[in-house]
Amino acid sequence: MPWLLRLFILSLVIPFFFQLGPIQMSASRFLLTLWIVPGLIMWMQGKAGRIRVADLALLGLCLWTAISYFALHGPSLAIEPSGIYFIETMGAYFMARCFIRNADDFYAVVRMFFWIIMVLMPFALYETLTTHNILLEMANKITFSGWNVWKEPRWGLDRVQSVFQHPIHFGVFCGGLIALTYYVLGYGKSFVRRWSQTILVTGTAFLALSSGPLTAVIAQIALIIWDRGLRKVRQRWVILSSGILSMVVAIEIAANRSTPEIFISLFAFNTSTAYSRILIWHFGTISVQMHPLFGVGLGEWFRPEWKSSSLDMFWLHPAVTSGLPAAIFMQLAFFGLFLPIIFKSGLSDRSSQFRTGYLVCMMGFFLGGWTVHYWKVVYILFIFLLGAGAWILDDDNRHDQNTADSAEDKSGRKDRNYRRTDSAPRYTRYDAKHSRRTDT
Repeated sequence: MPWLLRLFILSLVIPFFFQLGPIQMSASRFLLTLWIVPGLIMWMQGKAGRIRVADLALLGLCLWTAISYFALHGPSLAIEPSGIYFIETMGAYFMARCFIRNADDFYAVVRMFFWIIMVLMPFALYETLTTHNILLEMANKITFSGWNVWKEPRWGLDRVQSVFQHPIHFGVFCGGLIALTYYVLGYGKSFVRRWSQTILVTGTAFLALSSGPLTAVIAQIALIIWDRGLRKVRQRWVILSSGILSMVVAIEIAANRSTPEIFISLFAFNTSTAYSRILIWHFGTISVQMHPLFGVGLGEWFRPEWKSSSLDMFWLHPAVTSGLPAAIFMQLAFFGLFLPIIFKSGLSDRSSQFRTGYLVCMMGFFLGGWTVHYWKVVYILFIFLLGAGAWILDDDNRHDQNTADSAEDKSGRKDRNYRRTDSAPRYTRYDAKHSRRTDT
């Protein structure tokens, strides 16, 4: 893994903040500021592969967001938020697009995220039982690293914040890696080891005790169980998609509440949380109708005076703040990768499993985004993971074939550490030293 990519992943869990002029810098924001120009150059030179629809959609999103800010607030107020938004969006996206170019790169990234979560887990357990956030307190003794926010205990446990700015951040960071842990890190491993690693990540994410991350966690676990339980049924995903679509149509016809309202109420921890999210959806859509082109920018969105200004709905946020074009660009960026990856053919078994993990991960983020807002570190994480799957569209099995060919010795005999599989021309190598199987 390139050292810059390692630094970037580590920066997501480094809570230090410092001022650079009028701008508050975090470790990840500072690194992306240094990277954005080289990343843009590498992308333009083709080092990230073909230019994709999602690439252009995210550039369009950043451009339209800047236009809306300039139109509503003028240059003096628009430059800083527009620049930060561009750096965090395109910087994280180009980091993934340029440095994750094959299945091995993807595996290395997932493995590093897994071990970071494992390091955070014992501290999270201590925090949820004692309300004592050791890591954040230690970081604040070095330099300012954010406040330990007040949060209402749930089920007799404290909601874990860890090194992040909010328990939601901790839950999304850990919960977003569940499917990737199962399909990518667990590929070729035994049933026990595969599920034990997945359960460890799931349990750690659960300690956030937040409805948004819980939505993503439940969605990923449900999809994994569906996939493995019906793995012999080739049309299992078509059946699931058809069933969900039929259910949504039935709800819209027969129910006295909309599908988003029912969905939000099902995954909320309590009735007050559910009611708050429903109000956000209701008044947020009214705000979009009132300001459809540029949104409200940095101003206040339409809501009652007693309603909090927190807009806890990621997919609605671009439409409210920057207008419908921004929301369309965001959806186009997401589905511009999600749908082509679904229909990508000719993948090896390993790449196919990695693809499933990526898609289930993204589906978790998609569903969770209707109940929480992704901002700062979790926004960077989401954009990075979105771009991390683009290599699948460029995967043509040439790496698999080249490595398999290298298994033949000079006499033309196959290396005995390789055995032929059903999906030729792929070979499976068993590495006894590291007790894992890698497909090459």
